[in-house]
Amino acid sequence: MAAPLASHVGGNAPLTTMLAARRIAKGSAVTLAFALAAEGRAQVAPLDGHTFNPPARTITLSVASELLYDTNVARGSEEVATLRGLDRKDVRSSTVAAIDLSLPGGRGSFDLLGQVGYDAYARNSRLDRERIDLSAAGKLSVAFCGVNAGLGYRRGQSDLADLSLVANLPDGAAVNVQTVSRADLSLTCGPQIGVRPFASIGHVDTANSAAVRQVQDVTQTHYAAGLAYVNPAVGIVSVVVRRTTFDYDRRSVDSSLGPPRFRVSYAGVGFDRRLGAALQMTASIGYAAVSEPAMPSARRLNGLNWDLATSLRLADTARLTLRTSRTIDAAPGTFANQIRRSSYGGTIVYALGPALRFDATASLMTRNFEFGAAPRPLQLIDDTTQDYALGMEYRRERARVRLTAAYRRRDATPDLYDFSGFLLSLGVRYELER
Repeated sequence: MAAPLASHVGGNAPLTTMLAARRIAKGSAVTLAFALAAEGRAQVAPLDGHTFNPPARTITLSVASELLYDTNVARGSEEVATLRGLDRKDVRSSTVAAIDLSLPGGRGSFDLLGQVGYDAYARNSRLDRERIDLSAAGKLSVAFCGVNAGLGYRRGQSDLADLSLVANLPDGAAVNVQTVSRADLSLTCGPQIGVRPFASIGHVDTANSAAVRQVQDVTQTHYAAGLAYVNPAVGIVSVVVRRTTFDYDRRSVDSSLGPPRFRVSYAGVGFDRRLGAALQMTASIGYAAVSEPAMPSARRLNGLNWDLATSLRLADTARLTLRTSRTIDAAPGTFANQIRRSSYGGTIVYALGPALRFDATASLMTRNFEFGAAPRPLQLIDDTTQDYALGMEYRRERARVRLTAAYRRRDATPDLYDFSGFLLSLGVRYELER
């Protein structure tokens, strides 16, 4: 039976791999999950799992509740808070029900990971919203080939750090429910050990609820193909080429934002070595080129893209995870065409016995926005965000209690998007597992 090919193509990771990475939330209470995870700045996910072996059978149901105190809900200066019509300081309560299901079989497997919850603010009730995040993935081996398929659905209030301002429209500057639907399919053929060709196709549809932002509704379609060398003693080494198309279907051809279609071509190499050793590693690096009609002031995002991650077990009580990535992605929350996002982060977890754990996280993210012929008024052009967090978690049988304190600082162009703020959360989680 051909082992499933892990993600090693760089960017546009399939849902089968995203499920494994997101399972960090299973090991904690709400852990600022709804505050930071949507922005990719929560804990750096450890490289759990195995390159070749399927995950163990797991069925986990859980409920959780969290209180979060946030000193800068508006994600900006006092002027930004006024333009958004929000109080900067607020307390949010979140209630979440979750399922984590992994069912390996003889020739395949099925995974389901889902969270359904509701966020309620004490002062900024306009931001009260449901939050849904569901992902399912299946694997099937037929003869010497393996088929991976995945579906995903995510819906919730956009984080305001990802929304540019809209003059004289407080609701349009703050309230936006973003819905993301995703589907992936990949095929890998070849021997247990040796060279395997692979191909994949994926589709991501992102829609905004705010009428003023619907010109940024975007559909992404990617096609990829490559060759992988597979050896249980080494891991997986691969080469890949990929083309991603961004379609802004609600734009007119002569839109001031730019044409309704852009393409990104990528070629690179990858490595996946998660073999149960103290040091785990995945890596991909390649060159990405944006093809778009020539514009006098267009910002070119061409260059190296990468995704490098490593986890190191330190004795039996600690684990250090480091990750850095650079990707080109859509910009549905701003009036830009694309974003080049570069991030660097690390998390260390220390277990003080079986019941008590401490963790610390630091991360840095920079974003460069490509905005077409000229930026709109109040357009976010680029930013750099620093995040630091300390957490403590107590576990007793099926219950977990977690306290997290975080600090965030952003320096942006224009300056009115600059801000700093503290977040403090207390979460409780109860789970049933078999």
